[in-house]
Amino acid sequence: MDFIEIELIFVHLLLSLFLFLPPLINLYALLFKTSHTQKLKFLALMAPAYYTLLSASLFSGFVVWAMFGFIIIPEVIIMLILCLVIFIFEIKRHKKQKLIRVESNPQVRELFFRWALKKYLFDLCAFVGLFLLIL
Repeated sequence: MDFIEIELIFVHLLLSLFLFLPPLINLYALLFKTSHTQKLKFLALMAPAYYTLLSASLFSGFVVWAMFGFIIIPEVIIMLILCLVIFIFEIKRHKKQKLIRVESNPQVRELFFRWALKKYLFDLCAFVGLFLLIL
């Protein structure tokens, strides 16, 4: 491999490594914050960072993939599918959270928080699985 390809892979892995932070911070908020308002605030604050990191990782992945001539291998397909699934569920979470802000029923809010907890656990497990797949 060329030096440039190795550097691009390193940059992609570095950007992808930061993807662990938003789900971890959101899991912390969902598990340890007691107030619904605090939980919603944490989730709302981390959403732009999560979108930015996902986009940066996706873009750097496309650059690395282009350097290798868009060769289709199972690892790339798995990464693309998981990235798409995570994006879709993050958008769904964002839409649900907008509805929850005006919801006065605490049971509905708890259902949302349980769904968000499962979503971020899935995200974290997906990232761990991808890193184990790559290494």
